[in-house]
Order: sequence, then structure tokens, then C-alpha cells
Amino acid sequence: MRSESKIFLTDYASYNNGSQFEFGHWVDLSDFDSAEDLNEYILNHFEECDEENPLDSPREEIMITDFAGFPREFYSESMRFDSLYEFFERADSCGYSEDVINAFVSIGSYSVEDVDAFFDALEESYAGEFGSDSAFAEDMAAQTCELPNTWPLNCIDWDFAARELMYDYSEHDGHYFRSL
Repeated sequence: MRSESKIFLTDYASYNNGSQFEFGHWVDLSDFDSAEDLNEYILNHFEECDEENPLDSPREEIMITDFAGFPREFYSESMRFDSLYEFFERADSCGYSEDVINAFVSIGSYSVEDVDAFFDALEESYAGEFGSDSAFAEDMAAQTCELPNTWPLNCIDWDFAARELMYDYSEHDGHYFRSL
């Protein structure tokens, strides 16, 4: 997830001076192992900008004007990077694909900013990937019931069973999550 994450970095002093695009630039977040590394880079960048083109006030307040490749819940003009990098670390180590994580983010039941609660809920609720609600309902029945592979299993209205089952589940892009 971190590999495609970027921010457009500038600062309020440059913005107020009208020179935010002169010193603003895209920063690839995968170039930094931690929030501390990124913050150090930003401070060094601002010092270099102050030396090259001093303003009436020093560049010390970051301004992020564009974002890409990470959950929009983290987007903030003056964002802090600690929880974002904690999110990246958990995403890398949780064992779920980026598609599953993004599907769970899209469902919106848990705040990504509470990283531990978010990933705990993901682990507890993920039920798998299916092509339809009916296929999901049929799989759930097979997992939880002792039904034979013949009648009445082949006579069940799986669309109706799926509608009933989905009261307790959410789906996004084919990924199913149990409501907690």
C-alpha cells in the first residue's frame, strides 16, 4: 500500500507568499521507512528552501495540497504521519491483500485512524471473497450446516437466503465482512 502513496508537500509561508509551486513537490511515501524519517526530510527541505529563497517568516508549517494511494480518511492539509505509517506497517504485516483492506476501509464501519481497532475488526470479520451474495450464502450454508450435496441443497432459493444473510454482513468489491 505504501508503494503507491504520495503527498504534494508545500508550506503555508510559501502559500501566503505565492511561491508554493516553486518549492512544493510530490513526495513518494515509500521512500521513507517511518514518520520520523519523513518529518526529518520535510524539515531539511524547508531549511534548504529558506536558504535558497528566504521569506518574511520561516517555512515551518507543512501544507499538504494533494494526496494519492492511501485511505482518504488520513487526508489532511496539515496531516500528521504517525498513524498513517502505523497503518502502513499493519497493512504490510496483516496477511490481507490491499484489495481486502481497501474494501474494509470502504465499508466505513471502523476508523482507519484507530489502527489497532481497525485491523482487529478486519481480522475478526473478514469472511472471504465471492462472486455474488448467493455464492456467499451457499458457502456459508456449506460451512455451518450438515447439508447433503443433493436435495434439499439444490432446491434452496440462494438469492432469498443471501438477502436474509446480508443483514449481518457487508460487501464491497466482492469481499464480505461480518458486522461486529
